[in-house]
Amino acid sequence: MRNLKNFWVFVLWACILFLGACSKTEFMPDPEGAQVPFQSDATQTVEQLLTASPAKLFYSAWQKSNIKNILKQQGSKVVLTVFAPNDAAMQAVGLSANEINQMPVEELDSLMMFYTTIGTVTKDELKLRSDNFMVKSLLLHPGLYVKYYDNAESNNQYDLYYYRHYVGLKGDDLLMNGKNVGKVNYLPATNGGLYIMEKALERPTKTILEALKADGRFTMFIESQRLADELFLDKIGADIEVVFGFRPEPEDIMRDYANNRLYYNKDWGIETPLYAGYIGPNITVSTLFAPTDEAFHQAGFQTVADILKFNERSMDGVFFDENTYSARGAFPMDTVYNFHRNWGRMFQPVTSGGDKAAVNSTVFYSNVLKPMLNNYPVNVGGNPPIEYTYLMPLEFSLSNNNIQIKVKGAEYPAATVVDADINTLNGPIHVVDHLLFPKGFKLK
Repeated sequence: MRNLKNFWVFVLWACILFLGACSKTEFMPDPEGAQVPFQSDATQTVEQLLTASPAKLFYSAWQKSNIKNILKQQGSKVVLTVFAPNDAAMQAVGLSANEINQMPVEELDSLMMFYTTIGTVTKDELKLRSDNFMVKSLLLHPGLYVKYYDNAESNNQYDLYYYRHYVGLKGDDLLMNGKNVGKVNYLPATNGGLYIMEKALERPTKTILEALKADGRFTMFIESQRLADELFLDKIGADIEVVFGFRPEPEDIMRDYANNRLYYNKDWGIETPLYAGYIGPNITVSTLFAPTDEAFHQAGFQTVADILKFNERSMDGVFFDENTYSARGAFPMDTVYNFHRNWGRMFQPVTSGGDKAAVNSTVFYSNVLKPMLNNYPVNVGGNPPIEYTYLMPLEFSLSNNNIQIKVKGAEYPAATVVDADINTLNGPIHVVDHLLFPKGFKLK
């Protein structure tokens, strides 16, 4: 029996390593200016290629900016890849020759750094991939810090937030952050490479919460979660008052007694520092499947009040545990929302000591939402043994070129992605037309 158990552990490890080879290159360390062998068909530098390219407006901005000095700081043998919009693409976003001439140098620097990454991203390399290749641009967003991966200067506490691009191919088309930016036009250079794009890239400026509120299609999704949080905190506060003889403020309950709840604004914006002078991860980057108001109507919820009444039927399941001095339980719709915004992690396995497998990257643009993700390890590694790996709880499929999603084993119809790749500082939003109900969920 011991040999049989070891055999299955070995098989599970092999599967995870295989999946990592297929899907996890985006989490590998970003190249930092290392020299690569010259390509045999490359005879010009990136800048020389730009001068003769159909990206003359981009090149004029390149010349007026400080990008050359910025690149020199990366080292004399720096290797780079530039994704340059052609003239028509620049003009389409209002960057005419006159506009570029009037732009402050600081803005031009930001523009050039946004389109430039250190390292090579060759066309041949992209052809070998079924997922996206993540590249880190040179453009830094001050004041934002993500989970630690490779920033040695932070004492393993955080990485700086650099704008990232997720690059892929679909036939002869180049995809950037899930969007088609035209036919692949790649020119190898002696110091890297140049892509000429037919569309400019949009730099995200909003958080997920800001984007949801500005859109207008997700009022029930947002408001029902906000009010559910109030209902939850009120119930826990009342329970604490019976035990302690006083009711703490909601903020104190959230911090001291109910910090495991996925509150409606958590991971959707920029977190407030824990204390003065704190520097650490303050923004989470992942993927959101946002249901429209119509998706709630399809499920029988016509108003936010309907959702609250549905939750209130399970109030007894939310309580303050006197033994652990912590809040317990959740509302029925919390479980549904957890699949939309956190991959159903509230159901991932936990060791007897309370440990969970480490969070894996879950930034997926629409071109990657395919059946190949169905066995992706959402959480893997860390302190728990390998058997605590948490595999993808969602099932992705394609129907008439439409992306469909459902919770594995659920009896409810799959949701269809009706609007994809809304880019935010927190990652992509994909709009879905149905709620993601888990297996066995009862609406009545």
